[in-house]
Amino acid sequence: MIATQVAGKAARDSLFLTNYHVSALPTMLIVSATFSIVAALVAARAMTVYGPARVVPPCFIASGLLLLAEWWLAERSPRPAAVLVYLHIAALGSILISGFWSLVDEIFDPRSAKRGFGRIMGAATAGGLFGGLIAERVGSAAGVLSILPVIAGLHFVCAFLVPRFSHAGATAPGSFSALFKRRHKTDDESGFRVLRRVGYLRSLALMVLLGNVAATLLDYLFKARATAAFPESAQLVRFFALFYTFVSVLTLAVQTGMTRRLLESIGIARTVAVRPALVTIGGLVSLPVSGLLSVGIVRALEMVVQSSLFRAGYELLFTPVVPAEKRRTKTIVDVGADRMGDIVGGALIRLVILLPVAIVDHTLLTLVIVISLASLAVARMLHSGYVRALEQSLIHRAGAIDVDTDVPGLRTIMMESVSGIDFTMTGVGLRLDELRDTAARETARAAGNDDTPAPTGALPAADAELSLLIELRSGDPRRVHEALNRNHAITPVIATQLITLLAWDEASNRASRELAKAAPSITGQLIDRMLDRDEEFAVRRRIPRILAESNSRRAVDGLSAALADERFEVRYQAARALARIYERSPALGVDHQLVYTMVSVETHVDRRLWNEQRLIDEPDAAEDPSLIDATVRGRAGRRMEHVFTLLSLVLPREPLRIAYKGLLTTDSGLRATGIEYLESVLPREIWSTLYPLLDESHHEHLVERPREQALENLLRSSQFIELNLEEIRKNIPDG
Repeated sequence: MIATQVAGKAARDSLFLTNYHVSALPTMLIVSATFSIVAALVAARAMTVYGPARVVPPCFIASGLLLLAEWWLAERSPRPAAVLVYLHIAALGSILISGFWSLVDEIFDPRSAKRGFGRIMGAATAGGLFGGLIAERVGSAAGVLSILPVIAGLHFVCAFLVPRFSHAGATAPGSFSALFKRRHKTDDESGFRVLRRVGYLRSLALMVLLGNVAATLLDYLFKARATAAFPESAQLVRFFALFYTFVSVLTLAVQTGMTRRLLESIGIARTVAVRPALVTIGGLVSLPVSGLLSVGIVRALEMVVQSSLFRAGYELLFTPVVPAEKRRTKTIVDVGADRMGDIVGGALIRLVILLPVAIVDHTLLTLVIVISLASLAVARMLHSGYVRALEQSLIHRAGAIDVDTDVPGLRTIMMESVSGIDFTMTGVGLRLDELRDTAARETARAAGNDDTPAPTGALPAADAELSLLIELRSGDPRRVHEALNRNHAITPVIATQLITLLAWDEASNRASRELAKAAPSITGQLIDRMLDRDEEFAVRRRIPRILAESNSRRAVDGLSAALADERFEVRYQAARALARIYERSPALGVDHQLVYTMVSVETHVDRRLWNEQRLIDEPDAAEDPSLIDATVRGRAGRRMEHVFTLLSLVLPREPLRIAYKGLLTTDSGLRATGIEYLESVLPREIWSTLYPLLDESHHEHLVERPREQALENLLRSSQFIELNLEEIRKNIPDG
């Protein structure tokens, strides 16, 4: 496709400029751009209804037949044929490229898209080199017109290859093309309505428009200089062919040597911004001279960056857009905004050439610089817009993931596994010597083996607090429960004993419930006992669940301090409690730097510890509805769950919940969905330690490529994550 595009542009420009004066070029730009916009609207509608896989191949066949017809016409009426070829290459060629990229976006998941895009872009660059050689060799040997049937033949080859590519991609694991077909039928919202509604897409369209306005002005300057330097048709086509070939070789070098590194080191938005930045610098350098060489260098740099860095980043920026909206808008943005840039550029050229000849070139270069600066300003907004698009895409698809509709409020609760409260303790209890001694004395009294008379009933209630305290220290679970069933106040003295009872499995549930009622008034006691390293471990690990009921800054500060505890289960329960408090009272936020520091500590562990961390007090699935059910939760491990609990304190909760689920699926494409979002929002130093623990393929090649294929891009597929989890549940044997 790119070979036909490059060869077609060389033939188009040569054919037009040998039949018309260069002053007619701006008018032709405006006419062809208007025609392209109309064609793009028709193509966008066809893509929405039928999909790119069914639209692109017939368009290639139609394009090939049109090229043959134009070749026949050019032999007889070259001037009308020159106009038709210009319209054809400008409009349909761009639509074919846009349709192909739409097809690619629906086939590849976000992470494999990084690898796939790199290979496709490399092949496209090689195709550009091949197209330049075709134009130079064929055009020089047999004339400009002989290029047209060669391009037509290549279009027929593309028409044959695209369905094979589409079918192979649609049946591949994790294919988004196949996943899209499982979605419900969407409404008839137009592409323009989507653009009005989605600000991120408007920013992308504006970026394309401004970039092409600057490119159009540069292209006019370059072609005007070339036409003046090479008046003969054969010389002109040879020059254009050599120029495009040189650009293709340089593009190939940049594509293979720089694109991936820049995307990983500076991010997608900044990589896209390289194009206007280079044009701005080149324009400033060329402004005093503005000859063929200087303008040609700036134009070549713009084309190289546009075909490598900009195109790769631009396509990756489109990946968060849900397929239905992408089908409606991508062709409009790709072709419509691009051709609108031609119209604006052509109109500016028409105005500028009315000025005195001596200042035309400098005026055009000044406009190029100003427009490129505006494009840089738009590029700065793209990263934040990209992250918001990822979040909105995740949330938009959350309904299809949350299939456990029997759990009330499941859709709206973020990170259920890290914000619920459960007082059912099923772990190993620690023995309290004091309580055992008390129980032994009571047993001896009841058997008459003690000088002290056995109790005949409840003690006199002269001091209700003392009476309750005695019952709580009796060591008899029945007496403890009966005492707590009576009306009583939780004083500091009683609270001290209840906290001690947390270590006794038979009484801990009821003690937890009583302490939770009074949590706001005894927060200090709870924090002191939780942070005391000499306190019973069972007490310390169970206090955070009680503090979760206290919406106070003091509770948040105490639980935050517990995040650095030496015992994992204390840290785990403290993070869960903080998440529950934050869910109710977002204003009681946690220090972000502290959270990221704790995440860094948790991720600096051996991979076996990451996967094998266990809890003594495992939450009961029936009373603690979690992020996922217990059968699938085992795929993650408690340390991974803990890290995501911490992240829920500083990142948007609903997208994070969906990303967490995506990581637990067996489908590599759906796992990539979760990884895509995380890299987009996490600080680089955190991501560099977390990513190897999440991505098994990365772990295998960690020494060679420390951040293998984890680029920002995500999330069209999260609506299918729950379907995959359900399959996992079905395949896990009972028990």
